Amino acid sequence: MDHRRLVRTSRLIALIGAGGVTCLVVLPIAINAATGGSAPRVLGPYATWLWPSLVLSTAVTAALAAWEPLSALLVQRRPAHPANRTAALDRVERYVRDRRDGSLAEQVRLKLGVVPRVGPSLPTRLRAPLVVHGEPGAGKTSLLLDLADALLGRARADADRPVPVVVDLGSWRRADDFAEWLLRALARRYRIGARLGRTWLRDRRLAVLFDGLDDVPAADRADCLAWITALKLPQVVVCCSTDDYERLPRYDVVQVEPLRRNDVQDLIASCAPRLDGLHEALAKNPDLVEEVRTPLAFGLLALAYRAGRAEYRGILDTYLVESAARGPGRAERTLRALRFLARISRRRVDLVARHRLPRREVWLDFVGPAVVWRLFRRAGPGALAGAVTALCLVVGLRLGLTAAGVAAVASIGLTRGRFAAPAVARARGIRWAAAGFVLGAVVVGGVALLADRLGGLVALSPVWLAHAVLPVVAYLVALGATRDRYWAVACALAPTAVSVWTGASADLLAGLAIGLASGAVVGVFTGGLTGVWESLRDLPAAGRGPRWSPVAGLVGVGLAAVLGAGVRWQAVDALTGLVVGLAVTPRCTRSYEPVAELIAKPLALDEFPLRRKAVIQSARDRVLLVDDNRFPHAVVRDHVAGCDPVELGATVERRRDGLSPTGSDPTA
Repeated sequence: MDHRRLVRTSRLIALIGAGGVTCLVVLPIAINAATGGSAPRVLGPYATWLWPSLVLSTAVTAALAAWEPLSALLVQRRPAHPANRTAALDRVERYVRDRRDGSLAEQVRLKLGVVPRVGPSLPTRLRAPLVVHGEPGAGKTSLLLDLADALLGRARADADRPVPVVVDLGSWRRADDFAEWLLRALARRYRIGARLGRTWLRDRRLAVLFDGLDDVPAADRADCLAWITALKLPQVVVCCSTDDYERLPRYDVVQVEPLRRNDVQDLIASCAPRLDGLHEALAKNPDLVEEVRTPLAFGLLALAYRAGRAEYRGILDTYLVESAARGPGRAERTLRALRFLARISRRRVDLVARHRLPRREVWLDFVGPAVVWRLFRRAGPGALAGAVTALCLVVGLRLGLTAAGVAAVASIGLTRGRFAAPAVARARGIRWAAAGFVLGAVVVGGVALLADRLGGLVALSPVWLAHAVLPVVAYLVALGATRDRYWAVACALAPTAVSVWTGASADLLAGLAIGLASGAVVGVFTGGLTGVWESLRDLPAAGRGPRWSPVAGLVGVGLAAVLGAGVRWQAVDALTGLVVGLAVTPRCTRSYEPVAELIAKPLALDEFPLRRKAVIQSARDRVLLVDDNRFPHAVVRDHVAGCDPVELGATVERRRDGLSPTGSDPTA
């Protein structure tokens, strides 16, 4: 253990001790003494030092907790401090090691005991920008990581050598300032602060190894290479599979050649006896040999053969089928989820399979029309029906059937919602409708009951406050609707007169509170539905919303009557408050992003089930994902993104049927 780790461990032990004494001993005794108790007798004459001890121990604990982040911040503000360089080298080394340990090549090594050859070694003395050129899957990234490891060793031995960093170009776009984007990438991956990174770039203290030039849009690659040239870095490496690197003013090229037939035969022989029989399988399928041109293809084929057998469906399909056949659950479901994750990953220009959904604009157009139909023709209208039913039920029980009937009639305004899904051949979705109805009824019913309680509390407040509530709310609602202060004042006069006439009764305030709360919830929900609809691509223009809301309201009125609600013909105060409150609904019908995101998430359930972590873990267990939930390569990601889950799932099921617990096929 070096001295830095020893100091850090000692400081952590001291922090745990000081924090434990402060929170478990000194603080409870001090609180007991402050609330009328007495200090333990064992303290004796030292009881008077209780509060100073608490302050001192708290200060020591806070200082120990803040020591490391503050010292790191102070060190980062001094770019010349040697601790910055040491910490950066440690983080780069950790990143390179993690990428290697989680790579597909490492999985091949663990299962076969050998790593496929990835091409020539890269030179460590770079006098001009070095271009590593080869087809996808040829092993360029593995060579880049090997070079980074070699440069790390040289940088540790010689303080004058630049710090090597591996940077993925895929997230850069022409609209981004390249230098600022590079500083953000260094801060995110290696925690090299912007000030420190800017100083090192200016002083040419960084050797940048760029991976993934192919992930930059073709129209932006010229600008990207121009930016790289303008930085004038001492050592630059760029990996690509196209000829765009020719735009560099000067460069050296290392060509990674594809595997030849003899290379494949030698690799199979070096893996004996684990790949015995693969010679014969390749001999029966000559076309399969033509696909084994890269270490990636050989690794996928070897893993597929170790999992089961090699049949000619294409190497990538063979890899998917043989890996998925050993996993649990429905194969089609798993492959559909992987395809969904691969499409998101491709759009985000990375290899990460996320278990949390990003913003809906990234994935919303990946869902099918059937699920859109279920949301907008089943769940959405069902939720509105449940909301109207619950509202009329609560209003009927609290304010009478007259007010409930008015609420039912007022619900006709919901037909102005701008969402309507086209019909599809499969007109199912009763569970979606039932779930939407229950959810809408529970939410709006609960909100209405809480609002009724709040209105009762306002009625118990001073008289002047109770009289002021209705005019102020009526004015604000009218002002939001008309955008004219004079019309707002005119619209507030009638409710004000009713408030004065009835004396701001409890029914008036209850109706106002129920109408405001329910109208706001329904408005926000319809606005969220509209926001989701407007985010969809390639769909017909939005139509009218549900036209049968008053029918659902009448159901609520009927339920209230069955439960004993009566008709109040003189309920002017309750009707006034309810109508003023419900008038807020159009103003709340806006597309609030958090609400739209929440409503959109169920659309992904057909593609990505709720047990998402389990799906990802199963894929990792079958080597369909590697390296902290990443796809093995962009080639694999793109193939999964374009596959047909139904066809591949059927192939997987047939393969499962052919598996025998006593069979002689190789197993992983």
